[in-house]
Amino acid sequence: MIGRLLAERLAVLWGQPVVVQNVPGAAATLGVDRVARAVPDGHVIGLTGDGAMVVRVSMDPPPPYDPMRDLAPISLLVRTRNLLVVHPSVPATNLAELVALAKARPGQLSYAHPGIGFSSHLGMEMLKQAAGLDIVAVPYANEGTMFADLLAGRVQVMMGSGAGTVPRVRSGEVRAIAATSAERLPSLPDIPTIAESGFPGFEAVAWFGLIAPGRTPPDIVRRIGEDVAAVLAEPATRTRLEDLGLVVVGSTPAAFAASIPVEIGRMAEVLRPLGLLRGR
Repeated sequence: MIGRLLAERLAVLWGQPVVVQNVPGAAATLGVDRVARAVPDGHVIGLTGDGAMVVRVSMDPPPPYDPMRDLAPISLLVRTRNLLVVHPSVPATNLAELVALAKARPGQLSYAHPGIGFSSHLGMEMLKQAAGLDIVAVPYANEGTMFADLLAGRVQVMMGSGAGTVPRVRSGEVRAIAATSAERLPSLPDIPTIAESGFPGFEAVAWFGLIAPGRTPPDIVRRIGEDVAAVLAEPATRTRLEDLGLVVVGSTPAAFAASIPVEIGRMAEVLRPLGLLRGR
């Protein structure tokens, strides 16, 4: 949704079509690798998240690209506020009830995630560890197939991005239990955070940014970054993104690039206690 919204506005600015192609697989690293190998002329750019840019770097197997060598960060677009949700048939309306249910039925509940290393996967594993829960992890290729199985009741629990989850909460398709961010979602202010619900300090969020092949000329990277910043500054665009539970950032290429090694180090410390750090 973020990519299509940007493409729609950038096509107007650039006077030419901007085609969005979804490239799932290998925890999103296939898509990022395709960007890293593309001709560095500004005609192929990528929208990806921290899972493929920082988390997978510290896990086995490592991705085929080096995010600091093979990619040119353009802009940190948004940060997410994820939501912990359940199928309506689950007899839990808050986190305490969900924890009690999971403890009463060890190994009987399952949760969907879009790949090892995504914030929704790490967040659930952090919660399981903190609460001492036995909930089965079920991986999917993308969030769309996750929701299909959640809505069908084949899995019962999920941590989803606000962008994909908020509309389904509003429609009553799923029940929101808690927000995984440090603060509540402005679009769902009645839903407490996990930190407020008995786990102080808990936070599991993600970010999405725009990248180009590593050898893309700086002037092209700068121009794309400026145009993206202009789109994100549009009141209508900001409102649409914020309504989806996203925090609009819109950083410069330099600021985004500087944050990558810092984020890699920070996420390595998250992976360590979960037993997911490479060479642990």
